[in-house]
Amino acid sequence: MLEAADAILAYAARGRDAFDHDAAVRDAILYQIVVLGEAAKAAIAVDSSLESMLPEVEWSPIARMRDRVAHHYWATDREVVWATATSAVPELRKALLAALKRLT
Repeated sequence: MLEAADAILAYAARGRDAFDHDAAVRDAILYQIVVLGEAAKAAIAVDSSLESMLPEVEWSPIARMRDRVAHHYWATDREVVWATATSAVPELRKALLAALKRLT
């Protein structure tokens, strides 16, 4: 999950103009959102106690965003994707790092 978050942040660092005008940047961010959601779902499937042990990680919204991007890609709102990449993912990254610190 941390690797996917880092990848999203690296693509988003190219800026809003790149996101709006370069399909490869946009597609890369969308793909990493799918990876992030799949990883969240897999982690919970392996150990459902993670959800209660690590409430700072928003497991359900991550999985729902993945489902929206993967299954309703034609209706994906660019503003929501950009906000996710630039606001939600940095917060998620902090939560993941704190969770890893607690677990190790």
